Parts: sequence; structure tokens; C-alpha cells
Amino acid sequence: MLSLLLASSALTTTPSSGISIGIVIGDPTGLSLKFWGIGQNSALQVHIGGGGFVGPADLSVSGSLLFHALLTRETPINGYLGVGAFAGIEQGRFGDKAIFGILVPLGLEFIFTEVPLDLFIEIPPAVGFTTDGDVRAGLTFGIGLRFILK
Repeated sequence: MLSLLLASSALTTTPSSGISIGIVIGDPTGLSLKFWGIGQNSALQVHIGGGGFVGPADLSVSGSLLFHALLTRETPINGYLGVGAFAGIEQGRFGDKAIFGILVPLGLEFIFTEVPLDLFIEIPPAVGFTTDGDVRAGLTFGIGLRFILK
């Protein structure tokens, strides 16, 4: 079904304004929001959910400012690079601890013209710090699908 959707829909550039809402699976797994029109070819992305690899939190929130670019003229696939921050709470055997840090989202995005969908995949490097002094670093991962509201 997804391959049929990909084959039948033309891709376009980034929306100039609006909001996208959907899901992300990865780090974290949960709700994904994107606020278009922050600036020219840029958007604010917010993920709220649980799980995680660098900061395995029971609840985490991340926000990133993304800058988009059309990768080639022949295949209008948007690439993006951004800068962001995350914070989370994880429960352990020895009590709760908070984790916070920075991330650099790097991703690809398909925006369809015939259906208002935004399909994305990203691999942001991240560095996190916990309240008990641990430092965690690594690559995180996310794949998601959002519905674009105008």
C-alpha cells in the first residue's frame, strides 16, 4: 500500500505555512508535530513520547529547528539539517533521573501533492547528560508519517 502511495503521488517542496501532526517510531516513539513557516525553508519539529536509545526515557520531549533543501531537481526529495534539544525522565530501580541534551537532526522527507502527507526518516546524532552525572552519546533514529493541516 505504501509503495503504491509513493508511486502514485508526486513530491513537492516544503509548505510555506501550516502544521503537520502524526507519529514517529524510534527515539522517541510517540507524537510528532511540525510547524511550517518559521522562516524561509525552515520549520520547528517537536517529538513527544517514550523510549529512546541515547536517553532511554519513560517520557521525553525534543524540539528542533530544521532547515530544508531540495536535494536534486530531477527527484524533488527534501533533505534537512537542524539543531535541537531534548529532555526526559526515566524511572529506575534507584529512583527517577532526568536526562537532557542536544541533537543535530539530519533527515530526508517526502511531501506528497495529491495527499497531504509528510513521510520522513532521520538520524540525529545526540549527546545527553543525566542528573546523576552520566554522559551518553550516539546516533538516534526516527521514521514517521504526519498529516499536513493547512
